[in-house]
Amino acid sequence: MIFFICNCSGKFAGRYNPAVNPIPAVLVTGASSAAKASFVRALLAARPVNERWALLDNDGDNLARDRADPQLPVATTGGCACCTGQVALRTGLVQLIRQSRPQRLIIAASGAADPVALERVLRDEHLARALQVTHRLCVATPEQLSGCPPPARERWQQQLRAADFVVATNDAAAQALGAMLATFGIVDKRAIRAADALLALIPPPTVAGATAA
Repeated sequence: MIFFICNCSGKFAGRYNPAVNPIPAVLVTGASSAAKASFVRALLAARPVNERWALLDNDGDNLARDRADPQLPVATTGGCACCTGQVALRTGLVQLIRQSRPQRLIIAASGAADPVALERVLRDEHLARALQVTHRLCVATPEQLSGCPPPARERWQQQLRAADFVVATNDAAAQALGAMLATFGIVDKRAIRAADALLALIPPPTVAGATAA
């Protein structure tokens, strides 16, 4: 099921009150749309069978079209989440939560998103009561980061600094990204493999239980 979002009020109404149990949300950023989409697909594929998840795709409609589970509720929003697309993002999140009532929400942000402005949207007076961002991940590749022009590299560094984890595709990429983080003066972050990031988000007992089911 895919919800295409119109520009309407970004407020919760009716009987549904998500503030009683804020929904844990995973925020995924990164300038490489391909690497980010690959990680989000792997994350969605690891969903425990007894949990209701939903996806907000602010980075194009590929995730919505190519997702493995056609029943996964998805909202797609256009525009930069930190400027012209703020209203659409806020409205998309509110409608997605109201209509699907997920137990976990995955937010795939645009590669151009300013993490500070993005957090400002997520801390909106209505959204802050409905969801709680529990993990902030930046999916990165050494090739794209080293090849970025200065303006794009600065934005990506902002995303790296705002992340709890920097996610790499494999061991070699994680080591290369770790060295790059040090050159950028980002010493409080480490790069981890995508497989390790999945384990951090979904602990082994949960994964094992879902597999057994």
